[in-house]
Amino acid sequence: MSSVFQRQDMYDSVVVDREQDVVLTTGQLYGLQVRRELERSFKPVIPFAPHLFGSGKTRFVKSYLELLKSMGERALIGPENISDCEKDRRRSFLDKLREAVLLYVDLTELKPTDPKEKSLKWAVYYLIIKTACLQVGIPMMRKTQAYETVEMEALNLVTLLRDILNLRTDQFLLVAFDEIGMLDSSGQYFDLEVNDGRVRSYNDFFRILWGLCLEDNVFFIVVGKSEGLSIHNYAISVSRVELTFIPLSPLEKHSIIEHLENSSSFMFTGSPKVSQILCHQHFSTNELAELLLELTGGVPGLLVKAINYLLRCKLSQDHLLLSKESFWMIMNDSIATNYCVDPLLPRLSSLSETRQRLLKMLTLLALYRIRFELGELVHLSSTCDVFLFDLVTDMCFYRRLIVDENHQERYEVLIPKLLIRYIEQSVKNDRLEWLLLQTLKSQPVEFFYESKCRVFEGLVATMFYLHFCYHPTDSLMFSTLGQLSSVWDEMNLKFSSESTAYYMKSIHYTRSTSEVERTTFGINDWKKIVEEMLEFEKIYIPFEPTSRSPDILFKLHGRTSEQNWIVGIACKGRWSFNGIRWNEIVDEACKFLKPVHDQVLTVHPTLHCMLIIMSTKLSTSVATDLNHSSHCYSFGDRVAGVFTVPLNCELIILSESDVENFIGKDILSSLRSAFKSTDNPHSRSIGISTVQEMVLSLSKNI
Repeated sequence: MSSVFQRQDMYDSVVVDREQDVVLTTGQLYGLQVRRELERSFKPVIPFAPHLFGSGKTRFVKSYLELLKSMGERALIGPENISDCEKDRRRSFLDKLREAVLLYVDLTELKPTDPKEKSLKWAVYYLIIKTACLQVGIPMMRKTQAYETVEMEALNLVTLLRDILNLRTDQFLLVAFDEIGMLDSSGQYFDLEVNDGRVRSYNDFFRILWGLCLEDNVFFIVVGKSEGLSIHNYAISVSRVELTFIPLSPLEKHSIIEHLENSSSFMFTGSPKVSQILCHQHFSTNELAELLLELTGGVPGLLVKAINYLLRCKLSQDHLLLSKESFWMIMNDSIATNYCVDPLLPRLSSLSETRQRLLKMLTLLALYRIRFELGELVHLSSTCDVFLFDLVTDMCFYRRLIVDENHQERYEVLIPKLLIRYIEQSVKNDRLEWLLLQTLKSQPVEFFYESKCRVFEGLVATMFYLHFCYHPTDSLMFSTLGQLSSVWDEMNLKFSSESTAYYMKSIHYTRSTSEVERTTFGINDWKKIVEEMLEFEKIYIPFEPTSRSPDILFKLHGRTSEQNWIVGIACKGRWSFNGIRWNEIVDEACKFLKPVHDQVLTVHPTLHCMLIIMSTKLSTSVATDLNHSSHCYSFGDRVAGVFTVPLNCELIILSESDVENFIGKDILSSLRSAFKSTDNPHSRSIGISTVQEMVLSLSKNI
């Protein structure tokens, strides 16, 4: 095998999609400068990125000044309404920042140092001095000489650094500390402050930076794997610094394309672009970006390792033709996935029992795209709470920053598909977690819920699946449906094979509306849809909210012969006081029962079709007409005096009490409160306790 094959890096990757991070970081550095000029007793601002492997922390801080120069004035002077005088001040700051010297300090090299061996402050000072000497290639200062020169004074240290790095007194020095998390394990080697019986090494560290921030023209960025919000709170209360999070979100598809097209390989003479090596005329960069996004979720570290592995395969097989099929074959191989997630495997295989119990909650948050706020707490035990942001990091997941129309920043849990295989191994006996992971694995990463009812629909679909798989005869809901419909009672409610509730991608109807492509169902598509449903044991949720279909679709087998039921569920999430009315019920019946009857049942007499209306709120007139009970309309019955149920069809309207019994009254109440004012609620509006209650409710159905 070629020696080049042994190299970890096969290409020079280009940093992309970090404009938002540059703007935030530059703004905080500018804020520090402004505070210095206003008064000497100020709280310094330090940009801080406490993220997991692969989020791009190290690459970002090392490339920050380069990114800053490429962005120009956009890095600090945005569209906000500021005076010309303020713009001039910002331009002047940017000009100086572009000339700054970046000193990258790796805290894994931090160790007790003579002559004051146990002093964390001196260890940090000396590590900075040593790093500066190495950066410019001059002989290392002796420890005693450095100590006598600095005398543990911030001003002396900054003066010495300027001398070593040959900086003017008015030239900016930007110090980037990496691997802040090492203080968790190395703090024991130093004499540190004790607070509430605990040693908090981060308090001491940021107190040291506070003293250095008081000196002119020196700035700091801190990154690394750590308990971010815990550090944040400790630093605010004790260290007198203000930590501002750098989001470093995963990349989107357009950024992956840019990365592929701009990154050069050094496999061949002339450094061809990565996209030129991996793609051919039948496999475009656009397609490769889609596939990489599916597997990695856009996490930079996983993305780079996946591309490296593909390049290594290309090198080891000189004429390897990389098609979509060969891509999936290569990247789904256990050797490839092991290579990509190797840095995370120790953490994935050693999750505590408590963390595993929270796994379902985090998977639900990821699956339903429920947003959370930075300071949101999760209850672990009677004596311990943890920040959700830190829990996501601790369990090897990632977070995606979402800025809404009101400029509110929230996060979403992201579980890269490359990790799911390894998570499955630790929860192989947990059927609910297996189902949630399979559902998450089968849906596209870029899919975002647009309808108020998507959480409700997913919850209903998952509960139906669990009932079908485990104890349908004991299900109160299934018993209710059997009492209403004699045909339902004749169905085999046990799925005949291993099934997965998943988001339907395969059955699409695309049409152009106002020159914008959108996916929905066509009114004449039901023959194709039903034929595909008959082939697979799935519960389908349409890929996008659509007015042409029920929200959930599945099939049931008859106990004898080839008889099958095509069942649709219309989940009508009415989160206000106005419930679903008769005209909406009739609309649901007309768009499903009638076309399925006309296009399918007339030529397949052994097929039957049922529509279940499952609403969180019925209008007063509907509830009164139904006597506040569930009701079944069969062939020939007229619904609201305007719709006649076709042959081999049934329409069931479930009462609010039956829906509440199936889903849980408290859960529905919490969802109603969360969805009243927004289409995309965050976990605080839904309530972490509600998400955990949803997990408990689903678990009871196993």
